Amino acid sequence: MKVTLSLLSVLAYFGQTATAGDPGQAAWHLDNLYPLATERLDPVVSPNGVASHLHRIVGGSAFGANYNYDQYNGASCSTAAVQADKSNYWMPQLFWRENGTYVPLKAGTRFYYFLHRNKPDEAVKPFPPGLRMLVGNLNAKSYAETGLPTGALNFICLKNHFSTPNGDTAGPDFNFDIDCPQGLVTTVRFPTCWDGVNLYKSDGSHMKYTDNLQFGVCPLSHPVRIPGIMLEYTWQTYAYRPGVPLRNKLIWANGDTTGYALHSDFVNGWDTDILNQALNDPDCLSGDMTMTACPTLAMYMNLGTAQNCQPQRGVLESYQDFQPIGALPGCNLPWSSGPKPACNPSVPNPAIPNNLKGTDGSLTYSGPPYTNTTTSPPNTWTRQGCIGGATSLANSFQYADAAMTQAKCQSTCGEWGMQYSGLMSGQYCVCGSDVDPGAFRYADSNCNSPCAGDSTKTCGGNGKLELFRNPSATVVNHPGVSDPQYIGCRRTGGSGNALTAASINYDSMTIEWCKNYCTAQKQTLAAISFGRTCTCGNAWANGGGTPYPQNQCNTPCKGNTQQICGGPQITLSTFNLTLPKGGPSGSPSASASSVSTRISASASSGPSGAVTVTKTVTVTAACSNPAGRRRNHRDMKIFGDA
Repeated sequence: MKVTLSLLSVLAYFGQTATAGDPGQAAWHLDNLYPLATERLDPVVSPNGVASHLHRIVGGSAFGANYNYDQYNGASCSTAAVQADKSNYWMPQLFWRENGTYVPLKAGTRFYYFLHRNKPDEAVKPFPPGLRMLVGNLNAKSYAETGLPTGALNFICLKNHFSTPNGDTAGPDFNFDIDCPQGLVTTVRFPTCWDGVNLYKSDGSHMKYTDNLQFGVCPLSHPVRIPGIMLEYTWQTYAYRPGVPLRNKLIWANGDTTGYALHSDFVNGWDTDILNQALNDPDCLSGDMTMTACPTLAMYMNLGTAQNCQPQRGVLESYQDFQPIGALPGCNLPWSSGPKPACNPSVPNPAIPNNLKGTDGSLTYSGPPYTNTTTSPPNTWTRQGCIGGATSLANSFQYADAAMTQAKCQSTCGEWGMQYSGLMSGQYCVCGSDVDPGAFRYADSNCNSPCAGDSTKTCGGNGKLELFRNPSATVVNHPGVSDPQYIGCRRTGGSGNALTAASINYDSMTIEWCKNYCTAQKQTLAAISFGRTCTCGNAWANGGGTPYPQNQCNTPCKGNTQQICGGPQITLSTFNLTLPKGGPSGSPSASASSVSTRISASASSGPSGAVTVTKTVTVTAACSNPAGRRRNHRDMKIFGDA
């Protein structure tokens, strides 16, 4: 009995919809995928060695204890019906455990390739030659321990699938309290974003999931979008013990009885030219379809070859479906919690024949680049795209302006020596020294809010930054101010004064008077607002100290109208008294200060899509900590709809 799930039912189960005619919603599935071998080999984890447990392997006939792309791509056949795919895919073997015996279960296999795009006009890329992936944690005893996003692993009990597909039962693991008369489905979703450099890293960091498992967009650190594999095994529990509930009857080949040790591997053996042609063929991108409905891939369809394909390098060992054995192969005792049990006496491994060994391929990609880099010429603000995420810019601050324009934001970021300028929701400006690698790149249509001060241009979107870069903007230069102790126009605290050690209102206020007052109070920071209010402290408080545009400090000092003493509402002219003094304070000459400063900054959220700043900000201005004083460092979060 062959059990399959329709692609539409799978997409519906996972809350996705495949739209015909939209290449960004295309998906392929291959239903004709047959077993190649069941043995203790894993060229990803145990190259040229014996794997710790048994795997059920499908795909190219060149499979062995080693992996290199040229050898696998040159396989004589594949158990995948489309012979252009000489890749290998595998999961651990599942056993029925009963009365001290272990019965290897048979499984029907298939896979899906989800072809969602980062941008509408940016096609999914073929797997790079040499790519290896491992998903899951074979030591996990709970979903949290898998380290995977929700939905990456799934267990589905097929009870009335063919008559009532929505009658199927999903579970957190394979211990269902019912039988599965049409099979137990285990699925693994692979990450779909590659870093463009590493072909394998043991911690899996060369790959990332999108912001929505497989259906969103990739993070900037992993910009290359490859097909999103979902590997599906349907275990024929009904063929061995029909009518028997599954709870406490199943065990993975590594001894796990919880089900959470489900994991899966992939090694690329595709003819990448053919795959690339299919990924760019409009006739292959018209919604959900079988691979053989794609004209490019149909040319390589050979069902007979797939059914008769055998391992061309031989096998390490062989186990037959439904044939009971007395122990799991290797040292794999039943295991549900705590450390994995040891075997006493130890279990010897078989010797690996030389024909199963070989040279491993490189772990680093050296071919043509997969991505185009956006250029950033000096002294020019160049658009970098639309980005978003929990954090978008590193070492950053933000402010709002009811008449925001792109030029205003860029000017402010340049003033504070920040080479990245981001606009959001029409009126928010975010400045940062670098892009957070965990940010996501979105289609430009997500950054379509008109600028509040210039409706002919866009200023980001709801929770999305319209990003610009000027690599020359690295030096702080507060226009019109030459005082070397000046550290910029900044925001007062959200729930109180930004400096709290001392405060005074003085109707003859000057910059020199406030500095002297704070020195007398034995404080190192001085701030002036309203033209007459001087506050002092050794550290910023109440979320104050956030950088602001210099033009927001525009109120003349009461005692010297040639000087500026903050703003009329929330802005402060601020000074670091530990820095060397220079010429007359408040000189109109526009000299630049380039001393590094660290500012603990925060700002309350505005309307939907606003930013919340809670990060220590590093800018090239003048402010230093008193000796022996330490400041807390926190992350700036940009919250908005993802």
